[in-house]
Amino acid sequence: MIQSQAANLAYRLAEIGDGKEGSFAFTFPLRTRPRLAKLNFPNGLVVSSDEEVSQKLAGIMSQCGLATYLAFTVGESRRILDHHQVCLVLCDDRLIDGKYEHILSATGRLRAKTPVIVVSPTGDWPDYLKAICAGAFDYLAYPPIPGDLPRAIRHALASRTAERFQETTTKFASSSRGGSL
Repeated sequence: MIQSQAANLAYRLAEIGDGKEGSFAFTFPLRTRPRLAKLNFPNGLVVSSDEEVSQKLAGIMSQCGLATYLAFTVGESRRILDHHQVCLVLCDDRLIDGKYEHILSATGRLRAKTPVIVVSPTGDWPDYLKAICAGAFDYLAYPPIPGDLPRAIRHALASRTAERFQETTTKFASSSRGGSL
């Protein structure tokens, strides 16, 4: 059936073209509407060895407008961080092959500062202080208080943007001072 439709189309094109059997050259009109650029959503990483926790955290992250990578181990998260640009990490405090400290050290190697929010079933104050001193952006109890985790995500993204803006203005100011002397 497809072959007969193709033969019929070729015959009609030959009739339209030069009246003989053969090929017919034609061009398609240019697009009248410009193509839309691909939407670039910022990427986030959820690291948890518990599939249910990782799915819930990924859902919260996507509600905040982030495309999400999932990792179940420290090794998987390191591979993702090495190959993809990630602007935020949500991490469970205990993983199969390590702890959140390993994730903090992996993000510390990155060129861009990446905030890490740690979630924990305990949410104890001494654990909070330990995580903040280790370099975590925030340490929250899991399951989170409604609205608490989205607030922390928005705050982490805003502080990251502010740091990048400050770095850019500092570089611009130092280069303009150097050029005017």
